[in-house]
Amino acid sequence: MKRRAHGRWTEILASLGVEERILKRRNLPCPLCGGTDRFQYTDKFGEGNYHCRHCGPGGGFKLLQAIKGIDFNTALLDVERCVGAVLPLLRTVSTEPSAERMKTLAKRIWDEARPVIADDEVDRYLAGRGLGLASYSKVLRLHPALGFYEKDGAGKSRKVAEYAAMLACVQGPDGHAVTLHRTYLKDGRKAAVREAKKVLSSGINSAAVRLFEPTDELAIAEGIETALAVHLATGKPVWAGLNAGNLEKLWLPDSVRRVCVYADNDADGHFDGQAFGFALARRLKKEEHRTGPREVQVFVPKEPGTDWADVWCAKLQNSRRAA
Repeated sequence: MKRRAHGRWTEILASLGVEERILKRRNLPCPLCGGTDRFQYTDKFGEGNYHCRHCGPGGGFKLLQAIKGIDFNTALLDVERCVGAVLPLLRTVSTEPSAERMKTLAKRIWDEARPVIADDEVDRYLAGRGLGLASYSKVLRLHPALGFYEKDGAGKSRKVAEYAAMLACVQGPDGHAVTLHRTYLKDGRKAAVREAKKVLSSGINSAAVRLFEPTDELAIAEGIETALAVHLATGKPVWAGLNAGNLEKLWLPDSVRRVCVYADNDADGHFDGQAFGFALARRLKKEEHRTGPREVQVFVPKEPGTDWADVWCAKLQNSRRAA
């Protein structure tokens, strides 16, 4: 069904009653988590793709479920009926990148990058945030000049600049690379652009940036910087789930017996950080019939609107003042 729907999602969603304004590729409130302009429908890869700056990327099925308030099975049946009806009318060939082309692109970008070393752009960025390490995980790399793209008025991606970038390899349950996360940098800071942090493609469900090898214990955080802060503060191996919505779905090795979830405090927003952090903990406890008993804890910063990177930076600043 995904193959049949590929490249046809705009027509499919419109025929199933999704408002035209949502499909015009403009910034709008997110149908899943609200806000004012954090959501944009792009259909970037021909899968009904959208991106929300808060809850992350998704595709046509997820969007349809959110807008219509239906479950996946109902959405699947609706799309099946729709594709059967509209298939003869759609003659255009999608020019969007295929999954294989995206894998090739990710490999090319990764191969162009190099390991992070002392005093390079990534090290300066992380050290400037109090997150510098003596040596860095092999899943992080520095790309010296990565193209930064923005959409023009016609919705086409255009290269507007090149920046150094911190690349993070996002690995699925089988350990294989799923995609790349990019943080664009300039002069040791995040580049002053609208989306300095981007995932190369959608579909990271259950995947993570595996910053450190797990032992019988594993810490989980949302962002890469937050995960590094947790490691520095606790010494624990940690993975980054990249967005709140993906936390709940993360795949973890059955060998991990103690899981510490370091959720963001989104009390000044929609409580997504807390909600998805506890959702992961709940799921892990429910899976104990398969995995065996696990100790699971969720930690949330006290101050609304903060994450554990903020807590770590505040601790460093207090230590410097005291010194």
